[in-house]
Amino acid sequence: MAHRSVYQALLGDQTDSLQPELSHYVGGAARGEAGVGRGVYAFAGPTKAWLVPLFAAIARADALFGERGNGVGLTVVNVPHSDAHGRLCLSSTRTFAFATVTRTMQDTMLAGRDGLLHDFLGRTRFLEVSLRLSVSPEGWLQMRSVGTWLWLGRLRLAVPRLLSARVDLLERWDAASTCQRVDVTLTHPVFGQVFAYRGSFEYDPRAGRVDDVETTRIDRRY
Repeated sequence: MAHRSVYQALLGDQTDSLQPELSHYVGGAARGEAGVGRGVYAFAGPTKAWLVPLFAAIARADALFGERGNGVGLTVVNVPHSDAHGRLCLSSTRTFAFATVTRTMQDTMLAGRDGLLHDFLGRTRFLEVSLRLSVSPEGWLQMRSVGTWLWLGRLRLAVPRLLSARVDLLERWDAASTCQRVDVTLTHPVFGQVFAYRGSFEYDPRAGRVDDVETTRIDRRY
């Protein structure tokens, strides 16, 4: 097991600027911890009703979904592992418990040689998003996407800007409620914010098992 997690490898010395609780969280993979988070999202889903059919069409791919609602139950499982080239990865499964259905999001993250986080989403990891990591003055973890690709077999196709959405993530520790808070938005250059989920969860870094997540090996080079 590597001595640094995917997050630590990309943040470098910035890791020391994170809130202590957040720093411990992002370092879990380096310690070999398979963790589980449970909580509630204040909102999850498409932010505009007319977008529901579009997102619903790809729900079976375990990347995004068409349901939208408040007070959505969340469970996330994070499992560290190595890919086909020996690089440390972090694979996750997130379940969103809506009133009538439960939806799943799967992804695998790795640290690219370009200094960016490469996140492969969906059950077959068909959607790739590259993100730049940073730490806010308050010690919060920030991510912003800079590129999106579709994988068709071994063919990697760049998604044009007008057909993609920028991903922004903010993750922080809330001392008042002793839980972790996350805010994720997808923003289209023309239509504005199109998808979001935000809420809080409590995280147990040792509650998971390796077989809780499909740790698909990413046989791709950077």
